[in-house]
Amino acid sequence: MEHIKRILEKLIIIIFSLYNTYKAYPEENLALYFLIVIIITSLLELISRKRIKALLYIIFGALSISYRLFILYIPIIIYNLYWDFGLYAVLMAPIIFINFYPANILLSVLSAYISAMAKEQNKILMENIRARDKIREDSLLLEKYNEQLKKDKEKSIHIAILTERNRIAKKLHDAIGHTLTSSILQVESIKIISGEKHILEKLNILQNTLTKGMEEIRNSIHNLYNESLDLKEQIEKLCTNVPNIDVELIYRIEDDLSYDMKFDILSVIREGITNCIKHSNADKLKITLLDQPKFYSITIKDNGSMFDEKSLRSTKGIGLLSIKEIAEKYGGFLSYGFDNGFKIHLTLMKG
Repeated sequence: MEHIKRILEKLIIIIFSLYNTYKAYPEENLALYFLIVIIITSLLELISRKRIKALLYIIFGALSISYRLFILYIPIIIYNLYWDFGLYAVLMAPIIFINFYPANILLSVLSAYISAMAKEQNKILMENIRARDKIREDSLLLEKYNEQLKKDKEKSIHIAILTERNRIAKKLHDAIGHTLTSSILQVESIKIISGEKHILEKLNILQNTLTKGMEEIRNSIHNLYNESLDLKEQIEKLCTNVPNIDVELIYRIEDDLSYDMKFDILSVIREGITNCIKHSNADKLKITLLDQPKFYSITIKDNGSMFDEKSLRSTKGIGLLSIKEIAEKYGGFLSYGFDNGFKIHLTLMKG
């Protein structure tokens, strides 16, 4: 829109300049001069380098001194000159008086004024565009911030629910579990002191019912514990708390793992991160958990150039030996070594 406005303004100035030229030099070949001026003013619009523009202005000034007819086209040149160099446009003033023509002087002043107004409007327009872009950027950041707040709120609610579920499960286990265990033992005691057959049969039925109920409660509590540990979320939390190390996590396990396996995997990941911090000079760590058809694959690899394996073996954490025991617990295996960084690879069989 701004370019169209500039073209219209220049077109009006050219028309008046052409009219003044025709009135002053009716017998000259006006088309040639007009074409040269159009070429120069078009180049001034297309070229962005100030040095080349300055050269074009000098060329036009030389033409105006050599061929006075060009002086009548100075208003259109002044329009561009003020736009590009501001008040330096007054340098064209002496040339105007070489071929004194009142209408040409008036048109030159008007051209400078129109160019100044257009330049000021363009400045305001650019400020408005920057303000609009800033508002849009702030709006996007605010939207992103609100979205993050929403996610954090949902995560906090989820964690609170899981924590409360875990607390209830523990309370049920301690209260109901102990009560049922005590009842089963009391029934067993009554069976010992009772000698009547029909009473023993009823006591057996009661004992079986209590035992079955106990097993169902244990399974339910076990499931609550499984759901109370979000493995991916806990690993992500560990990764965000690693200082001075860029951690990349690839988590591709879709199966619903048991609580024990989740806990063991989390222990391995925690130990792998701790080992990297304490015994390696790495600045990048990649943790990969993959769901294979028959097993789960866990890889922890850093980019360190050295690794203190002796200190690793003597660590007070769960250590490589305990990680190996976890692998054997699930029928898998552990391998580790140094290859452009220290790498731990653990497999845990399914089923």
